[in-house]
Amino acid sequence: MTSAQKRIEKAKELAEFCIKCADDKKAEDMALIKLPETSGVADYFVVATANSDPHLQALANHIERQVRENFQVRVLSGENGDHGGWVLLDFNDVIVHIMLPEIREKYQLETLWGGAKA
Repeated sequence: MTSAQKRIEKAKELAEFCIKCADDKKAEDMALIKLPETSGVADYFVVATANSDPHLQALANHIERQVRENFQVRVLSGENGDHGGWVLLDFNDVIVHIMLPEIREKYQLETLWGGAKA
């Protein structure tokens, strides 16, 4: 297995773990999206819907904490405070998007990436 294949496998493992963490906290309509290798953004997007602002923040905090404890990976960037209904957690090869329903409907990230579900 090449180093690129190993990186992608680790990214998939992390993305699936983020889905599990979101599910633990009752996120809705979760999606795992494999990005094209040429994207240059990340290997995977995780997209989840929160049902309120407090739920959105609880999901983000839980995922960030669990990834740090289980993968020893810290978020590279993320938003705190006024998030406008969308929190992004950047773990380099995996980017987690947690949105309120109206924001998710408006931006439809799944369709922007050609519906490339993993």
